[in-house]
Amino acid sequence: MSTTPVTHARAPKKRGRTLFFVLAAIAVVIALVATGGSFAYAKQFEGKALPGTTISGVDVTGKTAEEIHAIVEKNTGGVKVTVDAGGERTTVPLEEVGARIDVDKTVEKALSRESSIPSVVSAALSGTHDIIPVVTVDEEKARAYAESLVPDNEVDPVDAEIVQDDDTKEFSVVESKAGKGVDPAVFVATVKKKAPELKNFTVKQEFTTIEPKLNTETAEATLDKLETMLKSSLVVKGPEDKTFEVKRKDRLNFVSIAPNEAGDHFEITVDEEKIDGYVGKLTEKVARSKKDGVVEVAEDGSRTEVSPGKDGIKVTNQKDISEKLTHALSTGEDLDVAMTTEVEKAEVKEKKVEKAPVDLEKVPGELPSYAPAEAHNGEKWIDINLANKTVTAYVGDKAVFGPVSVVDGGKGTETPTGEYDIWYRTEVQDMGCTPRYSYCSRNVKYNQFFHKGYALHSAPWRSSFGYSGSHGCVNMRVKDAKWLFEWASLGTKVVSHR
Repeated sequence: MSTTPVTHARAPKKRGRTLFFVLAAIAVVIALVATGGSFAYAKQFEGKALPGTTISGVDVTGKTAEEIHAIVEKNTGGVKVTVDAGGERTTVPLEEVGARIDVDKTVEKALSRESSIPSVVSAALSGTHDIIPVVTVDEEKARAYAESLVPDNEVDPVDAEIVQDDDTKEFSVVESKAGKGVDPAVFVATVKKKAPELKNFTVKQEFTTIEPKLNTETAEATLDKLETMLKSSLVVKGPEDKTFEVKRKDRLNFVSIAPNEAGDHFEITVDEEKIDGYVGKLTEKVARSKKDGVVEVAEDGSRTEVSPGKDGIKVTNQKDISEKLTHALSTGEDLDVAMTTEVEKAEVKEKKVEKAPVDLEKVPGELPSYAPAEAHNGEKWIDINLANKTVTAYVGDKAVFGPVSVVDGGKGTETPTGEYDIWYRTEVQDMGCTPRYSYCSRNVKYNQFFHKGYALHSAPWRSSFGYSGSHGCVNMRVKDAKWLFEWASLGTKVVSHR
């Protein structure tokens, strides 16, 4: 039996080891070569677009930021938008409709992938990586352009109006009208969608019916609400069973109606200042100023009542009434509110009167023909000369005061002529100030009534005298009226003549 020597069996094992080491060395060499190549390959894409990078289909592989910037600007600059609106076609640059390609952000997006060996190799093997350009749209500008497409012959929408008649104060509705135009939202959405393609595109813009923001129905609903407010019972009660019901016309004068700030509905506003003015007029009908009485005391101690005193009445809750009336009208609630008053007690003032000197040696014929009998008896009398626009105070035939210039009644309100006696005197009172008269002068001083409502009184509102222009009374300077008031008394004769 033969055996195989050991030395013969080990020979193949030595050759296998050698082959293994050779192959390993080759692999190492290949790996080193591959790694170096990949590194070099990746190195060339630092700061550049990786393989397969495109922007809206334009290949920018290996391009730097500056190169990509130039490419995007070139492709962007020529983009046109054709707008088809109502059959009219207009072509304009992209920027005119409010769209703009943000070149810097688009370049940044194209270079956003890192240039590591794995990323570069992956990019090379993965195919195209298309970048959508970054587009910004100025919506306000786009909307403005869309709205400019409406032809001049199309009708804009007209809002409903609520108007008030100056005389009756009633409100009425001016109806709204729909218009024709474009829907800016559709236009803006289309621009946002198409602009990133960096290609010319068309926007078809249809004209639509544009409804007004304030329509007729909204206006009529507002007037219905107003009618509810006007139906409430609003009563103000004064003293002595005086009752004032707030009338419809007055209520209408207190309110105003206007669109709100957003312009989508109407607001009813109640003017508290107007209500307060109205309540003030009501209080004037029940309130009165205190009038102190005056008694003349002669040298002999005799007393003559010149004017009786009269207590004043003051309304103390005007503001409260105004606030409650404003609230009630605003809410449509009923209101029954009473005035509260307080009395201002009048006083009686004494005035000493010296007897006027009398010249008993009168010369016949010195007195004018219109002189009254009192003049011949050496008594006081007042001469109103309408021809000269003067007033003179006499004792008998002696002028003791004047003549002073005055203002008598104007055309149509002439001062009456004739002989009269002073029948009523009051140191302070209002003149006019009632619905019967068209004027109102408050706190007029030194009033001496000689015929019905005609009086001699001060007129501080006048700066000049000597002409006709009053409502019939004889207007005097304050100092002149004061002198005459302190000199005369009840029953003093007054002669008015031309």
